Amino acid sequence: MTEYKHGGDVYRNQQVELDFSININPLGMPEAVRREAIAGVLESARYPDSRCGKLRTLAASHYQVPEDCLIFGNGAAELIFGIVRAAAPKKAVLLAPSFTEYEAALKCTGAECRFFYLKEENGFRLPLEEYLEFLRKEAPELIFLCNPSNPVGTVIEREDMEKILDFCKDHGIFAVVDECFLDFLENGRSLSVAEEAAKGNEGLFVLHAMTKIFAMAGLRLGYGFLGNRKLMESMENSVQPWNVSIPAQYAGCGTFGDWRENYIADTWKLLKSQREYLRKGLEGAGFSLFDSRANFIFFKDSKTRRERELYQYFLGHKILIRCCDDYRGLDGRFYRICVKRQEDNDQFLDILQGYL
Repeated sequence: MTEYKHGGDVYRNQQVELDFSININPLGMPEAVRREAIAGVLESARYPDSRCGKLRTLAASHYQVPEDCLIFGNGAAELIFGIVRAAAPKKAVLLAPSFTEYEAALKCTGAECRFFYLKEENGFRLPLEEYLEFLRKEAPELIFLCNPSNPVGTVIEREDMEKILDFCKDHGIFAVVDECFLDFLENGRSLSVAEEAAKGNEGLFVLHAMTKIFAMAGLRLGYGFLGNRKLMESMENSVQPWNVSIPAQYAGCGTFGDWRENYIADTWKLLKSQREYLRKGLEGAGFSLFDSRANFIFFKDSKTRRERELYQYFLGHKILIRCCDDYRGLDGRFYRICVKRQEDNDQFLDILQGYL
C-alpha cells in the first residue's frame, strides 16, 4: 500500500487531539457552507451535475471570467494530474522544495523531471535570473510554480511572475501556477494571474481551491482557469464523470454568499496577529524561521542533527505537526505548522517549552 505523505493523517495517528499539520482556515468551515453541504447530502440519491452548472455560473460571475474557462475537480490534486495528462510534456522543470503532487503527476505520464533547487541560505526564495537561465538551458515543455510556495510560504511578486510568464510565452513553455494559498494574503488578488489564464494566455493554467480558505478539505473541491480550448477539452474528457459530488458542489455554491468578504477579512486579521505570535514563540525558542506569508509557518530545528525529533515529541503530546523530510532538498529537521486560534497556539507553545 502506498505510504501517505501529506499532512492531516489523523487516521494513522488516532491519539492526536490537535492537528497543526494541515493548512486550513483557523476560523473553520463557515456556517453557510456547512448548511449547503448538509443540503447536498440530502440530495445525494441522484447523480451530481457533471458540468457543475450552478457552481460554474457563480464562480464565473465572482471572478468576472467566461464560464467555459473554468474547470472543477475533486480537489486541486485531481486537476494537477489532469493538466499533466492533457499537456503531456516530455520534460518539465519543478522547484525544490515544492508540493510533491506535481512530481507524482509527471511521473505518471513518464515525463522527465528536472529540479531547480532553492537554497536555504537564500530563504528558499526564487532567484529570478538564475531560474530563467535554468529554463533556458533545460528547455522544458512545462513548469509548475506555487505562489505562495508550499511548504515554505514565500511569494513570487507580480513583476517577477510576469517576467517568468513572458519568458515561457517566448520559449513555448506551458506554465502551471498553483494559487491555492493566495486567498490567505491580503494582497493576493493583485498577485493572481488567474484572469490572464482565463482571458488570453493559452500557455497558462492557474489552480485554486476552496479546500483551504473555507476549511472544507474533506469535501474536495478545486478549480482551475484555462483559456486554451484544446487543453480544456482534453482535461474534461480525461476526468471521470461526476467527479465533484453534490455536497461539494452545494458547499462551493455556498461560498459565494454576501458574508464571503467579511469572512476572508476576519481570516487576514486573525492570521496577522497569530502568525506573529507563533513566530515570536518559535524564534524565542531558537528555531530558524523563513518568510512564510500564508496561513502556515515553515521552520528548521537547527539545534539538533536528529531528524523528526520535534515531530515525535509533539506526537507524544497528541499534537500532529508536518515533518518536511519527504520534500526534495529538505531533511527531517524542517517542519511546517499551520496558524491556528489563540488557545490552540498557546497550547502548542506551552508544550514546546518541554522540548527545549
